[in-house]
Amino acid sequence: MGYLPLLEQVTIHYGFWDKNITNHQEALLNVNKFLAKIADIKTGDIILDAGCGIGGSAIWLAKNYNVQVIGITISSRQVKEAQRLSQMSKVEKNTNFYEKDYLNSGFKDKSFNVVWAVESVCHAKDKKDFLREAYRILKSGGCLVVDDGFLLRNAKNEKEKKDFSAFLEGMALPNLASESEFKESLEEIGFKNIKIYDKTIETLPSAKKIRRMSIFSYPVAKITEKLHLTPHLLTLNNLAGITQYTTIKSGLAGHRVFYAEK
Repeated sequence: MGYLPLLEQVTIHYGFWDKNITNHQEALLNVNKFLAKIADIKTGDIILDAGCGIGGSAIWLAKNYNVQVIGITISSRQVKEAQRLSQMSKVEKNTNFYEKDYLNSGFKDKSFNVVWAVESVCHAKDKKDFLREAYRILKSGGCLVVDDGFLLRNAKNEKEKKDFSAFLEGMALPNLASESEFKESLEEIGFKNIKIYDKTIETLPSAKKIRRMSIFSYPVAKITEKLHLTPHLLTLNNLAGITQYTTIKSGLAGHRVFYAEK
């Protein structure tokens, strides 16, 4: 999840910022570097990028490691763009992109060394469905890495409930998994050696950037909606850009990375 200015809907991810990061692109690369490190990516690994978007992580992995990466998304437009970008990056021999559902991928059992999911699991209505499928297609000893937003506690008051509801609606999310329930689901399905990394502070600069853009673009979106130039969803999306920051800053939700082994 993330934001593009003015009238564009959410399309960019939260990055991991530290003292050495100077821009958003570097922060995004930092996410890939962190996930690749904890997943211990090795030469010859076969990786599934579940909810690959336009292929950013898959292409990065193919360029930086001698691996095969399969990216899946339910958007045919994203598949075509990912294929184009992989050709531009000259990694088409190491990447494949398909229009598939990560809840029912159709891949054979024990097909992948790593299942990689960056801010995509949040879009599953029942997160257990994703985890069961990931477990099925992972090889024995393989690992799952999930970078996403999670609910950390219950809302304390009506304002928190309203902000969180606006965030979910504007981002077209069915819900947000709680950190504790997600861990319990991993254990129930059979994953082991589960590790959780708190990345909320490192993603706050991205959240602030989204909020700044949204404060400017939200009133514009309201006007263009009244003129029937843009859909109501875009207005809600801009509002979500504002409320995501207050939701994170209050401690109601936060960013986590999960690592788990089969």
